[in-house]
Amino acid sequence: MFKSENYLSEIRASIDTFYVDFEEEALNEKSFKYAQTINEHKTLFISLFECLTPDDAKEKMQEFVYFCVTHDIPYMFVYGELLTISRNLMGIFAMVGDLENLKHLNHYLDTLEEQITIAYFYKFLRRLATKNHLRLSHLSNLIEKNLMIHYQRHIEWMIQLIDYLQYRDENRPFPELDHNLCEFGQWLHNTAIPYITSTSHFKGVGELHHSLHDLASEVVDQSKNGLKNPKHLIHLIQRIDYTSLEIGNEIAILNDMIMIEEYSKDPLTGLLSRRLFDKVVMTQIEIAKATESPCSLIMCDLDHFKIINDTHGHLAGDAVIKDFSNLLQILLRKSDFIFRYGGEEFIILLPATPEEDTRQIAQKICTATASRAISFNGLVLNYTVSIGIVPIITDTTTCVLKDTLKNYVAQVDAKLYLAKQNGRNRVE
Repeated sequence: MFKSENYLSEIRASIDTFYVDFEEEALNEKSFKYAQTINEHKTLFISLFECLTPDDAKEKMQEFVYFCVTHDIPYMFVYGELLTISRNLMGIFAMVGDLENLKHLNHYLDTLEEQITIAYFYKFLRRLATKNHLRLSHLSNLIEKNLMIHYQRHIEWMIQLIDYLQYRDENRPFPELDHNLCEFGQWLHNTAIPYITSTSHFKGVGELHHSLHDLASEVVDQSKNGLKNPKHLIHLIQRIDYTSLEIGNEIAILNDMIMIEEYSKDPLTGLLSRRLFDKVVMTQIEIAKATESPCSLIMCDLDHFKIINDTHGHLAGDAVIKDFSNLLQILLRKSDFIFRYGGEEFIILLPATPEEDTRQIAQKICTATASRAISFNGLVLNYTVSIGIVPIITDTTTCVLKDTLKNYVAQVDAKLYLAKQNGRNRVE
């Protein structure tokens, strides 16, 4: 064990220097709880270098690690302080020629880093298990699962993998590592739905799934030999989780394509009818929560549509509605849900689309509409559209209720009204 009593002033000065920025941040934020946590963490960290016996050092290590994990101290913060202090102390020991203490300090800090990393590894697994159980609950809430039932089976496999890594108990179910033999893999290699198997999304799912199982095999092999490199294991498991979400997003797109193909349509436009709106959107929000992907709503209303009807007749109005519907189908993806919501009003649900991308899509629709020219009974009809957009919050654990939908529709309707108030032919 290294002897620190002759270097306590240097140790304290080095630690104080590291913490000064965080203490200032706590003062600026006027957060008593944050300041208290930083001070407690600092006190415990200093105590690591004041131990007189190996048993005392072991106890202080355990106390410090427990505090870090239970108070959500970021791993990179803890790693950074260890690295900074060890460099400073090693520099001091090297300068005075205290090579024996240098060797003991290096061993002490390596042991501390290993304990911290292992503790954070298990914390990471617990959180990942919670996330996947939450994803599973969202999938279980789906009234119509369609292809998402297969992603549900995949999430169950993910939970089995995490469970094995947490406990490494031979009596627990072992995750199937062959990508052809797990339930999801069996469906993937035996499905015969030509509408989806010919798509790039389906091929992408196969490649992602194969890659995920290769990573899982590597993780299981490494874990069988003990946690010799938990940092590398965390990196591999993060890649597995990211790949799993990518698979979910691709399956969701394929699922959307099937739903759109099968659902009943508005007779004039061939778009989805309003009566399907609640059912579809509630399902899509649950899927977005399960796959941790953003989605957004667009509401469109044709400008001065009543004037077109009154001036040129309802057939002319129908021609404009059909033309706009065709334009939407040209500009949007096959996995986007387009509803004829009212006479000249449309709502679009964009899965896996963040707010900024939604704004760009809405502006593209607005610009393209303004350049349309329809020939009708020897006349050329031009028209424009006003558009409102609103992002749907998917990073919550709350259940999706009909009131949730009403609130989103009210929000996007208010944005549409603002576009009308601000001069029409625009996006808000």
